[in-house]
Amino acid sequence: MSRWEPGSRTRLQGAALDLFSERGCAATTTAAIAERAGVTDRTFYRYFTDKSEVLFGDEGRIEGLPAEAVTASAIQDAHDAVGISV
Repeated sequence: MSRWEPGSRTRLQGAALDLFSERGCAATTTAAIAERAGVTDRTFYRYFTDKSEVLFGDEGRIEGLPAEAVTASAIQDAHDAVGISV
């Protein structure tokens, strides 16, 4: 059995989307994302430089998600977090 559970990046992305939908981007911390995904905060930073990269780091990531996973408020919160005016 391996020491670490595989799929950390995918779990982090799923956890971030859930938390952004529940709390909004501004109220979601990287520590909360990591905890929800079952990894350490350090593991979060191994994959992403900040919480906005969870959504925008992979080109096309948002387009490939079901519509219900990416709510308008989550997208707006993410834009606000990185300073993009829509």
